[in-house]
Amino acid sequence: MTTPQTIENVTTPSSGGFSYRGSLVVTTLVTCLGMFIDVVPDKTIDYVAPASLVLVALFVAAKTAPRNFMAAVWGPVLAWFVALVTIGQVARPSAGSGKERELVLIVHGLADHAWWVLGATAASTLVVVIRRIR
Repeated sequence: MTTPQTIENVTTPSSGGFSYRGSLVVTTLVTCLGMFIDVVPDKTIDYVAPASLVLVALFVAAKTAPRNFMAAVWGPVLAWFVALVTIGQVARPSAGSGKERELVLIVHGLADHAWWVLGATAASTLVVVIRRIR
């Protein structure tokens, strides 16, 4: 007799941390929420979205299961891009064609906040390395 297959939970009880998918989902959802809070009032990306990215990256890096550490490293970059392409549309410039506005949003959103994204990635990588050493 075989055991029935179940859908993988966000956290796996055996490892005591976020799964790979769970790490990416939590990082992306919290970053999108921060982007929403940041963009809706004045249609600009200020400090709430990048700060939420750094905080969630550190949290997820500390809570990810040891076998899924790479999700904590890749998560901030992917989460920022997803938040920028989805919720960040509110902050899109108004001049130019649709393709030009989209290109400016992505390039400006990545370039203007590169230190936040790289800092979140570096901080989560540092947490992963420290956890792996211990």
